[in-house]
Amino acid sequence: MMRRATALVLCGLGAASLAATKCNPPSALVTQAFQRYAGFVEIHTPGSGDPAEMPASAPVTALLGAGVDLNQIDVLKTRWDNGSGAAPRAILILIPGFLGGATTFDPIARDLVARFNGSIEVWAVDRRPNQLEDRLGAQHALQGALDPSCTVSPPLPQCPIFVGAQFYFPDTDAAPTGDFPGVGDLDIDLDGVLDPQGLLVDGFGVSRGPIVFAQNDVRFMAYWGLDTYFRDWKLIVESARAIVGESGLVLFGGHSQGTTWASTFAAYDFDPDPAVVEAGYEMIDGLLLFEGGGVGPGNATKPTYAQYLTTVDGLDNPGGGEVFLASFSGIPLQSLGTSGEVSAVAGLFQPNEAALIQRTPTFGTGLVGVLLSAPSTNRALAGLFLDDDFSPIGAFRASMGFSDNGPNTFTNLGAGFAPFYLAGAAPGGARRTWKDYDNPTLPSCPPNTFNVSPGCALLDNGPPSVLPTDPPRANGMEVEVTSLTDFLLTQVGKGNGFEWYFASGRPNLDFSYGNDSSGLVAGALAVDPSNEGPLVITQNANVDVPVLAIGGSNGLTPEAKSFQRYFDSIATPPADKRSLILTGYAHLDVISARNNGAVPAVVEFVNELMQRKLLENF
Repeated sequence: MMRRATALVLCGLGAASLAATKCNPPSALVTQAFQRYAGFVEIHTPGSGDPAEMPASAPVTALLGAGVDLNQIDVLKTRWDNGSGAAPRAILILIPGFLGGATTFDPIARDLVARFNGSIEVWAVDRRPNQLEDRLGAQHALQGALDPSCTVSPPLPQCPIFVGAQFYFPDTDAAPTGDFPGVGDLDIDLDGVLDPQGLLVDGFGVSRGPIVFAQNDVRFMAYWGLDTYFRDWKLIVESARAIVGESGLVLFGGHSQGTTWASTFAAYDFDPDPAVVEAGYEMIDGLLLFEGGGVGPGNATKPTYAQYLTTVDGLDNPGGGEVFLASFSGIPLQSLGTSGEVSAVAGLFQPNEAALIQRTPTFGTGLVGVLLSAPSTNRALAGLFLDDDFSPIGAFRASMGFSDNGPNTFTNLGAGFAPFYLAGAAPGGARRTWKDYDNPTLPSCPPNTFNVSPGCALLDNGPPSVLPTDPPRANGMEVEVTSLTDFLLTQVGKGNGFEWYFASGRPNLDFSYGNDSSGLVAGALAVDPSNEGPLVITQNANVDVPVLAIGGSNGLTPEAKSFQRYFDSIATPPADKRSLILTGYAHLDVISARNNGAVPAVVEFVNELMQRKLLENF
């Protein structure tokens, strides 16, 4: 799996101080590139060299080669490239959320590095399963996107974007869902015939189709739980500390479910000696929570030590439980990941062509097939899947614009879903098109009415909740702040923003303990007084580092009290428990918006912590 460094010109003054500057015309480069680290040596994982190592399956070897070592960590580093070679004074390490990859943080990472002129770096972490993604088709599509066969309208069948898509999705005989000529077939390249599986040549010189993993191919993932991930990230924290020194800042954080990962890391005891504590929070200088409430108390009834071991044994054995999440909303997760990459390429390079991904089985069935059945352009389909007005899935929403060239039916699927507009077919056989976030003709309410087509991109969600005991609710006037182009760029190229094989079995077991696994630890010590067991979350009540929590009033943490449960569970002084709600922001906007309101808050937080460091060392 190849990763390519990219650079983007951004604004900044080039000063060496940590103090942030306002955004001025471009004067330097913000660069982004992946760096691979040796991770924690988990003994069951291929490459450990331990007698307990589980051999790599044939599909793993076919993708990654013989002798593969999966005890690796990939970190996307965003830094200021001014040629000075000066070390940063602060490093912010970020953990992506549910199904997310490191590149989801690209927009806010670039903004922060530009504002600090190189005095800060942002390191976004890819979790281990990202190593298992067969991105050959997506990379082929991206690398050939400007081929003349792709730039004519309609594109020719040999266009590399089509070829890359057919690597994952051969034409199938099924009910059509899009705008294409074949009657009763999903015809990706629009040539009117059923084309076979596309083959591409990989880095080993092998011509092949896609490598897709079954649960039994990756049973070693039964041991990729919180302990393994945290020990990976501890190595990253130590690497950051070695760069900034004790007088610099190492900050840790995450987005969405990433706030649960990050805050649990802070509560973890890494020392195996029951008499010694080496807590995660002692290794960092602060926590940042973006649109997530942090770790909570876990399940009411937590597994015993014996039950824990039995569950892990079931995950380890062939035919056992899921070690990775197989599907989401009825779509195989791997298929959703490949669709996301290929459709992002099409959205960037063929924005107004018929939506390619509507001609694959991914969007032909299930909930998503219903939501995205209206014939659309490549760009519009991406917007309809992700925009806060059209997606009922809160974790996938950003404020990207609107589509109003067809009927929109206000719909509420009930518990677990957000109200949304169901896009219908445009009149006269036209495709649904997209208006970007900064389009001055985006419809608003008033004068429109929210439940009358075409609806509105700008809606007042009303006041926040009244009573302290009321659950937080969406509130305030919605805003449009995220560029669809920016977001599509996070899905392709050097990495992707989606985790195709999201580890679920072992992490879900671990997450059931919430912020306290002391009962599990006690069970382990009863068996062996020298062994604290497989999961040691015992330090949450002692966490005393400053915390900055940022939510969106149209997101999943829409009010300050969304963070109160976590704040009440830790020892951080009240003055260092800070929250900010960005009015109108949806869930993804907090890390993807242009002119992001989260950036000044992070700037102020980092500067204040650095001033404290300077005084401590004075």
